[in-house]
Amino acid sequence: MDKVMDETYYQHVRHDLVQKIPIGSNRVLDVGCAEGATGFLLKQSGRASEVVGIELISEAARNAESRLDHVIFGDLEQLPLDEPFISKASFDYILCGDVLEHLKDPWLQLKRLSTLLKPNAYIIISLPNVRHYSVVFPLLFRGDWKYLDSGILDATHLRFFTKKTALLLVEGAGLQPDSISPVINRRRDRYLNVIAGGIFEGFFASQWVIAVKKCYRDE
Repeated sequence: MDKVMDETYYQHVRHDLVQKIPIGSNRVLDVGCAEGATGFLLKQSGRASEVVGIELISEAARNAESRLDHVIFGDLEQLPLDEPFISKASFDYILCGDVLEHLKDPWLQLKRLSTLLKPNAYIIISLPNVRHYSVVFPLLFRGDWKYLDSGILDATHLRFFTKKTALLLVEGAGLQPDSISPVINRRRDRYLNVIAGGIFEGFFASQWVIAVKKCYRDE
């Protein structure tokens, strides 16, 4: 069943993920591409020569078709990875921006996606951080765990991660973490994090962005 489309959400550009991809003729798969705004910026900024999108929301997928080279409409967990324009070892980068937490089995899906990577290629993952103080404090002091329309406790999230469990997720999928960085949205929180020497980073970060590559030692 198709979901109700939030226009603002699906037009959002993930500048932080775009910056993870260097200038070059990269072939990119954007999983959960929404209306294609992030993929379009990758092409406009010279970071991708071709962007293929996968999108669950039909209206967003239709809108993305004018921005990306190819768009596949469907649920990643039900989608065979032998669709046209998707093949083994064919992508330089795969983006999973706020996608894995919506899946029933993100561990399996990461393993599946890793087969699409070229040697020395990367998956860029963004995951909400359930250890953020906006979740921890209400839970600790008031016993509240309230699902919302968006954010860390988005009602459509099926899985929840901290920095530690996010790293376990990628390692369990046979992927090697190359870098991990926090997304700290509020200026005050960034300032407090610096003052504290980063020791409370896990409480200030609303998301973790992880760049991972496939381990070839067993191949």
